Amino acid sequence: MKLNPAPPDPTQQVIFNWMPVIFTFMLASFPAGLVIYWAWNNTLSVTQQSIIMRKHGAKIELWDNIRGMFGKRSAPARQDNQPKKLEGKKQKA
Repeated sequence: MKLNPAPPDPTQQVIFNWMPVIFTFMLASFPAGLVIYWAWNNTLSVTQQSIIMRKHGAKIELWDNIRGMFGKRSAPARQDNQPKKLEGKKQKA
């Protein structure tokens, strides 16, 4: 969940931040096979999303987001959808 940018709604941010903790306690009483499946599935999902994001040139903010949870908060990533201008070259209109 930390790969994705934070949702704009503060309520969703709180829910998404607490979901891993809640799932940890919910799964504590489940059979070991189910917990292994859940952990492996999440690992594969994070890996898959990282590969796809890297392939499309998107910044992977996983470590920035995790660091922000435990320490100094870094400035939020710029999220504009404007194309980057090429310096020294003219863009076609």
